[in-house]
Amino acid sequence: MQPGILMLATLLFGGPSFGLRIDPPTPAVPAPVACPPTHSRALLGLVAVPLSLAEMVSELERGCLALENVRFLPGQDTIESVSPSQFAQVARALGLAKGAYRVAVPPEAAPGAVPDSLQARRRGMRLRDELVHYGASSERLLEDSGWPPTPMVAAPGAAVPMLVRVPEP
Repeated sequence: MQPGILMLATLLFGGPSFGLRIDPPTPAVPAPVACPPTHSRALLGLVAVPLSLAEMVSELERGCLALENVRFLPGQDTIESVSPSQFAQVARALGLAKGAYRVAVPPEAAPGAVPDSLQARRRGMRLRDELVHYGASSERLLEDSGWPPTPMVAAPGAAVPMLVRVPEP
């Protein structure tokens, strides 16, 4: 038998054990949630001006709104002091935007430590409750199911909560 025919027969009939590598199919996993920061406008480079109501609605309808002013006390799910008017404005923007949203908070972890996803979920529930208290619809602002996971882990004290649009079925 000629060497070319022998090689072809070995590859065709020999299967993976003779150098033919077949990777198993990978299951389709939804892409992780990411929300680009919406850096507040700066007035003369000195004072940060928060987003207007129209800008918030626009960001929500694009699919994601980062709540950069919302911070949590280190190691807790308690929200640091945020103006009630800011919560009311976010709740109003949610009422004007189309679709349903969920609150997502990235888990925090020190370098080399395991991310605390349980704390992140508690923070998300706390923020959701706060927004519902200020007028957001509880039917349109859903609890975070924890899936898909947020793409990155934040340093302690640096987690920025997000309002992410839930895809319609």
